[in-house]
Amino acid sequence: MDDQAFYWIAGLAFVFSLIVRQKLTATYRRWSQIPNQARISGGRTAQLILEANQMHRVRIRPSRGTLTDHYNPRAKEIRLSESVYGTPSVAAMAIAAHESGHAIQDEVNYVPLELRSALAPIAAAAARFGLPVAVGGMLAGMPALIQAGMLAYAGALLLQFLTLPVEFNASKRALNELERLRLLSDQEKEGARKVLRAAALTYVAGVASSAGYIIYLVFVAGRSLFRKPPPVPPPPAA
Repeated sequence: MDDQAFYWIAGLAFVFSLIVRQKLTATYRRWSQIPNQARISGGRTAQLILEANQMHRVRIRPSRGTLTDHYNPRAKEIRLSESVYGTPSVAAMAIAAHESGHAIQDEVNYVPLELRSALAPIAAAAARFGLPVAVGGMLAGMPALIQAGMLAYAGALLLQFLTLPVEFNASKRALNELERLRLLSDQEKEGARKVLRAAALTYVAGVASSAGYIIYLVFVAGRSLFRKPPPVPPPPAA
């Protein structure tokens, strides 16, 4: 019964993540083929947003790969994938504006971003070792290990929950900046929203997957903690 529940949760999490990833890829592919009206690349978009906010110390650099775009608050650097950095498409503009939104968060000391940056190393270790420890405790019949792994993985899940408002806020800032600078038409705004919404769903999928594992671990830990011990056999008669 427990093994079947685990496989169901793992399978549903995998399918949901796969669907979300395919949606992001399809949405990005569609709007990456549509030039924006301003005919400016993602790299130039990020530069305009930073200049408009007097953020001259933040650097913008290209990076290899697809959809590898991110902002590094420690290095004060926006890294844009090559297809975003040099392409004048609606998708490139939306993604570059989103990463610029993270840079603005850092500039104004947005508390959820600061917490996420501070807790990221700890949460990464907890996510890496928490689930194996909990499953190992389950197989070995050791409730203490199950609890330790569950608590570690739950801590990592809390960081993922914290990621959601950070990402949603960055997308909101991105659309506000694009509108303020008048870089997109009304039709292109809708395309930018779809790209950002699809990207946000990947974080939602991650949280949902982790939450499913936590629910399963809580169920297993509860059964292990409250399971009645077997009766002690009476001592043999003298």
